[in-house]
Amino acid sequence: MIVAAFATEAAMREAAAEIRRGDPGGVETYMAMEPGEAQGGAEGGSVLPAVMLCGGVAGGLGGFLMQAYATTISYPQNIGGRPDLSWPAYIPTTFELAVLGAVVAGMAGFLVLAGMPRLYDPVDQAEGMRAAMLGGYVLVARPADAARARQVLSRHAAIGIEDVAE
Repeated sequence: MIVAAFATEAAMREAAAEIRRGDPGGVETYMAMEPGEAQGGAEGGSVLPAVMLCGGVAGGLGGFLMQAYATTISYPQNIGGRPDLSWPAYIPTTFELAVLGAVVAGMAGFLVLAGMPRLYDPVDQAEGMRAAMLGGYVLVARPADAARARQVLSRHAAIGIEDVAE
């Protein structure tokens, strides 16, 4: 793994784009602030809203079907001449289970997408990562061709380049 610190965000972005073009390995960027929208910002939206929608639909559908099964098949009762499938009575519980499903799916999806179960990454021990904490720009590459990646990084005026064992 190669860690390189840069003086500007533009230089870091150019180096990351060039490394990504020719190498199947991963490239990560770190900085103390959110990337500027004027320079391109994020390359696409998050998948988290879709995960939460699926969780909400699954929770609501599961809650409705659970109540329908209970009142029509498992334990049908004729109370006041109502039909077995009296769906208006299911609305509050269905809504609550839809919200619960969306929240649980959102929390689980966030943890998975953020890689939160991982407690340690060797890149955290690199000296160059201190630059990211102090307002600098850091690029971490896990290239298949380390020599080519070093050439690209030095060509884009990296302040410091170091190797970190994985």
